[in-house]
Amino acid sequence: MRKKKLIERVLSLILTLVILISSLSPSLLADNDTSETESGNGQALTNPVEGLLDPEPSNLPIVGADSYLIYDASSDTKLIGYQYDTLRAPAAITQIMTILLALEELELDDTITITKDMYESIPDDYVRIGFSDGEIVTVEQCLYACLLKSANDACMALAIKISGSESAFVKKMNERAEKLGCTSTHFTNSYGRMDSEHRTTCLDMSLILKEALHHPDFQEIATRSSFTIEPTNTYNDRRVLNNANRFVSIPATAYEYYIGGKTGFSTEASYTIIAGAEKDGRRLIGVLLGAGDAEKRYQTLIDLFEYCYTNYTTTMIDTPELNSMVQDSLTQIEHAISGTPLKVTNTELRLLECYSIETTLANGGYSNELDLSGMVIDPTADVQEFSIPIYRRFSNNESYRIGYYTVTITNPDSTTETSAETKVSEKKSLKTMIVPVIVGTILFIFLVFAIILLIKMIKKRKFNKNHRNPTIL
Repeated sequence: MRKKKLIERVLSLILTLVILISSLSPSLLADNDTSETESGNGQALTNPVEGLLDPEPSNLPIVGADSYLIYDASSDTKLIGYQYDTLRAPAAITQIMTILLALEELELDDTITITKDMYESIPDDYVRIGFSDGEIVTVEQCLYACLLKSANDACMALAIKISGSESAFVKKMNERAEKLGCTSTHFTNSYGRMDSEHRTTCLDMSLILKEALHHPDFQEIATRSSFTIEPTNTYNDRRVLNNANRFVSIPATAYEYYIGGKTGFSTEASYTIIAGAEKDGRRLIGVLLGAGDAEKRYQTLIDLFEYCYTNYTTTMIDTPELNSMVQDSLTQIEHAISGTPLKVTNTELRLLECYSIETTLANGGYSNELDLSGMVIDPTADVQEFSIPIYRRFSNNESYRIGYYTVTITNPDSTTETSAETKVSEKKSLKTMIVPVIVGTILFIFLVFAIILLIKMIKKRKFNKNHRNPTIL
């Protein structure tokens, strides 16, 4: 009876220790979760134009496509367009993404050993270069085959070389598209095979080509008039690839400002085209999806490019011309805080590199404005940061936000006190964390000791019982 009560006491002690240790855990979590978050007033520099720069352009050339967009890659501005965010089938301009990934992850002289899974699944009526099982080719040869001849087997070879299978590569395509800012694109294959779920938009394709054009090799290959694949280990003749893009190959539709792109066709997508053009330092990207005519799509894109080069301009922002205005604003701020302990301790001027606008407005002149109206200074605050917007106002009273002037104001008198308070707070925080850990460790040791004691007592009781009542054979 006495031993039974002792066991009950030990169990009660164990239970009490468990409860005490459990009660410590939430307090530790609470200390970790109650840290204050600091929020800054800094604003991101973004294009001030939402949607199209010109939703209703006048005297626009006839487009003849379901969707189109002319995008200024320098200023990140959508100049003109129609249903540029509507999902449509891209056909072979899909290959721009495959080529981009190949340029990012492979070297031009890397070799690829052709296997049957690089061409057997391609429909018979889709273009091929005619690679065979076991043939050894280079990445450069495949890139030329894609951009000059739209060869789907070359595109598949690149995809499988990179990821081991087309399905794995498609996942990489969609991940890369998302990183580029594409919000609607969903690829299901590497070269543009017809599929009800294989969709993109004019805007998303513009972002993909914008990235591809950053690679000099892309521009070099896309604008080459021809390329020759020399005999390989399984093919004894030379393969001469003439560029099928009419911006390069046909004098009537040749465009001197063309810097690279791709065309496509399928019964589902109709005719598609994407191209980059560069003139007087301005880089534009044009996309037509669902065009009705193979030849007219080239001339249409040329007309749209020239329309935008004429009717819109992209202007670099010259920082020195803002210095006087910024200095005057700083003087006003310092005058406002004179007589208080507050001081301006840091300033930063952040501006867009450039912006696009209608040529007529650009020719009418502009003025710069720094808007101090939203700046309310608290004389009791220790640290304050203000992001003051800078606008460029044009002759029609339209204004663009072209950047921010960030001003930090502090109270030097409170700096020492704040520093001391911070150190005390850090010490308290450290003490608050260490004490529960030490207590918890001690309680855990007691718990282990109590369990060991209980086990010994149970064994002893069992031994005594067996000793008093021996088994009779």
